[in-house]
Amino acid sequence: MMLFDRVVEKLYRAALADVSWASAAALINELIRTIGHGVAYAEVKSIGAPVIHLARYFSGTERRPDIEQSYFRDYYPRDEAVPRLDGLCEGELIYRSDLYTRREKKTSAAYNFFRINKTHNGLVMGIEVADGYGLVMSCGNSTEREGWGSDQLKVIKGLAPHIRQFARVRRVLADTGALGASLVELLDNRRLGLIQLERNGRIREANERARELLLTRDGLRDEGGKLAAGSQEEHAELQRLLAQALPPYGPHGAGGSMKITRRMARAPLVLEIHPAQPMRNGAGTWQLGALVLIIDPTARPPVEPDLVARLLGLTPTESRVALEVAAGQTVAGTADELGCAEHTARTHLKRVYRKLGISKQTELVRRVLSLEPLG
Repeated sequence: MMLFDRVVEKLYRAALADVSWASAAALINELIRTIGHGVAYAEVKSIGAPVIHLARYFSGTERRPDIEQSYFRDYYPRDEAVPRLDGLCEGELIYRSDLYTRREKKTSAAYNFFRINKTHNGLVMGIEVADGYGLVMSCGNSTEREGWGSDQLKVIKGLAPHIRQFARVRRVLADTGALGASLVELLDNRRLGLIQLERNGRIREANERARELLLTRDGLRDEGGKLAAGSQEEHAELQRLLAQALPPYGPHGAGGSMKITRRMARAPLVLEIHPAQPMRNGAGTWQLGALVLIIDPTARPPVEPDLVARLLGLTPTESRVALEVAAGQTVAGTADELGCAEHTARTHLKRVYRKLGISKQTELVRRVLSLEPLG
């Protein structure tokens, strides 16, 4: 198997925590031919610097928490390059040194930190993961004597969609308390819909949550043992993603995401289609081909007000207002729920927006419902 295919296979297995993230990262460094690479999972704010939810850096075959902690503790708040990352296009590769002016290369503490750790001549790429969230992938210096070659750049861009899927699936599993779960444990999870597909695309097994969604036949359904979508356009996209995840031969399958609209619910289902092989902690004798993770935003368990207050720096009343509005309640309805005047609820909401540095309800929804780390 070619090294690229081995990396992709290992990355998809690492997303499910079936193998260690570090083992996948070591292969990535070998494939790219770099001294190391890092990923930072961030919430992109409309005001101020991105909120970093998770960061990892791997040098050779080892994770380097000392480098991670040192950068974010001592250099990230004053790194001149951070605001300039907002200007990156999706999938655009840029040399780290190009993010600094000639003068900053002599005076910047952050740039000097990268120089000491041999990453100042590395590459940086932005990858959109989901609405309001993204990854920044950074590579250390090239191990090639003459620096970065076009073949290395091509490989990094080829890995980008697989790294995106890795991040999306890990995020879903972390959100539902399923990171590191076996196939059996995933089938028992009530917060996540899970369907196991055989290599030929037929449904092998579905957990209770997935069966409930399939039985409603609202957007997603079981059609003769295979998955089907309601609208013609979405059905075509679903079949394309399934074919991509379940190639009959050749390279490892590729993951993908899509939304399924519903008539009886205001929010669409989100599908994460993830190529898989029998997992070491839950393997069967049949040919597992892919997992379909189904996220129903309307079925998320309620977030506790004290958790919202603590993590977002709100008062108890402000956190209750934030939860009501994030759940789709109007200001008037929120006032009724809290037993206060409408203008009082509106005042609390304005304070919430001001404290969080946001201006839209959609931004509030993301903040309230995305409080758990990637894992």
